[in-house]
Amino acid sequence: MAQISETETVVHSSLGFQALCNTIRETGTCDLLELGPVRSGNIEFWARFSPSIFVADLRSSLPLPVSHSEEGEFIEPDWENILNLPDGRSFNVILAWDLFNYMEIPAVSSLVRHLCRYCSPGALLFALIFDRKQMPEIITVYRIVDESHLAYEYAGTGMRPCPRHQPRALSIAMSNFRTFESYRLRNGMVEYVYAYEGLRHSP
Repeated sequence: MAQISETETVVHSSLGFQALCNTIRETGTCDLLELGPVRSGNIEFWARFSPSIFVADLRSSLPLPVSHSEEGEFIEPDWENILNLPDGRSFNVILAWDLFNYMEIPAVSSLVRHLCRYCSPGALLFALIFDRKQMPEIITVYRIVDESHLAYEYAGTGMRPCPRHQPRALSIAMSNFRTFESYRLRNGMVEYVYAYEGLRHSP
């Protein structure tokens, strides 16, 4: 990925987001969990689907606290307090954006297991995975332009090594989800729409 300017906003076509919107329209329901920050324009966009929206803003909690013990064992993050999802709530759309890129695969797997407790059967999860050597140091904010375009809003110029999570590793981490759609974009991003195949569990 090329160096970015501090105030640059870049608009990209998004086949994955388009597929997500088409499926929402077909199902007719939009109980949405937003794991990114609140953006008024995004909320206004979703109004066409008569949604119920809960904003958890995981972005503000990253990076996660130390996730390994002295013995090297993975420590489960306290998702209950990090996300504070309401008891009894279920979602059929989850927007993860590019957050998985800033988490180790065990943390992704742990997060997804927690989210499964709040997923309706067939729930869709939208994720953007970087597949280049470097990615923005600060998590990008995504602004919805329309059903097939997203604006990438960068908060700084710094770059960091990209973990380049591979499809097989992601597939293992995405417990009870299958890949519904995936698209490789020219900007080095792979867009995934995952579909939940598990049963609804009470939190």
